[in-house]
Formats: sequence, structure tokens, C-alpha cells
Amino acid sequence: MRKAMISFCFIFSSFFLFAGDIATFVNLGFSADGSKFAFGQYGLTDQTYRAYAEIYGVDVAENKFLPSGRFITSPTSETADKDSKNIFLSLLDRANPSLLKWKISDKNEGRAIYAATDSTINETTLIFKDFETNDEYKVMLYKDKKSNLEASFYIEVEIIKPNGNKIKKTVGQKGKTRSGVRDYAIKKVIIDNTNTSLIVVIEKHQYDKLGNSIRYMVETIKL
Repeated sequence: MRKAMISFCFIFSSFFLFAGDIATFVNLGFSADGSKFAFGQYGLTDQTYRAYAEIYGVDVAENKFLPSGRFITSPTSETADKDSKNIFLSLLDRANPSLLKWKISDKNEGRAIYAATDSTINETTLIFKDFETNDEYKVMLYKDKKSNLEASFYIEVEIIKPNGNKIKKTVGQKGKTRSGVRDYAIKKVIIDNTNTSLIVVIEKHQYDKLGNSIRYMVETIKL
């Protein structure tokens, strides 16, 4: 009984330490040539239960948002207690003309060559293989925590081709802190169907007066 109670207390305390909301990440796909990528996220804010949704279009080579490439439904009293997925789908209707213009399709999602698990989400050195191309990857996440509410990061990627050639890339903004962001983690690595566009999905661990939350961003690399 005592052992069971200790286990329950540990689980409860772990849950309490992350009192906040975790957004749902949505891969909205690439353009056919892999030059553009779009993703979204949605969820409910902690305590106030207000739905939110965001969609972003990204220029892969520039690692920047496309012009007019941000679509956001902020959490307000009008979205309180509403289904967050429905809010996201409504936002997607608004974003679709731009996605069509950019020739981005959710039928062209690429493929995940790395996905974190609960036991690996905090690892900062990732070594994995793309079994379709036989490329070997080493991805290193460097973090600098300025305070409990400020952190910066950058990422180094090394790819070893089957013939032994190496490709090295660095993304992220070293030293750039984001207010309220206390930590970063690599959630997923996605490559497009041309094997020339790499997407690193980053978890942003945030904190505000409503508690902890997780949002997503991407760093993009043209190979």
C-alpha cells in the first residue's frame, strides 16, 4: 500500500510540475519541390480553456516565414470552451488560398526520420539513420538558459552520405532569447520527398501567469 501511494504521489507531482497546455502539432505539407513548408498548432489555454490556433508558411532555404505567411486565432473570451480543432479548421479555411498559391499540400507531408519519445525528448545529441537514403545524421542542440524565463538555442546538423561525404549545417539564432521561453527540445525531424529539405520541429517550453505550456516552431535547412 505504501509503495502504491508513493508511486501515485510521484505521478501526481510530475503532472503538477507541468500544469499547462500542450499544443497539437500539425504537418500541413511541402510544396512539390520542397522549397516551402507549412505547419500549424492548436489547443486550449490552461485554466481559462480558451481555444487557439496558428498556421505558418515557411521558406525552407531562407528559414523564414513566407510573406503574409502567418495566420493566428488568439485565445480570447470568444474562443472560450470551444473545440480547438474546429477553431483550427476554421483558420485553415482562411489559410487555404495562400497554401494553394504556394502549392503546399497536406498530401506531401514528407517523412519523419526522427521522432522523440518521452524518454528521449530531453536529449541534446541525436544520432540516427535515414533508412531510405542510408544517410547518417548527427543533430546537436545547444542551449543557453539565461534565467528561468529566458533561453536561447542553435542546432548543428552533420549528415554523412553513403559515399562518406559530409554535409554540415547550422540553424537557429545563437544568443537570441525569447521572453517566457525557459527551454527547448527537438520533437521531430522531417525530410521532404525530394530529400533536399529538412525540417527540425522544436518544442518551446513556455511559462506565463497561467502556467507552463508547450508550443512549436521549426528550423529549416535546404540540403
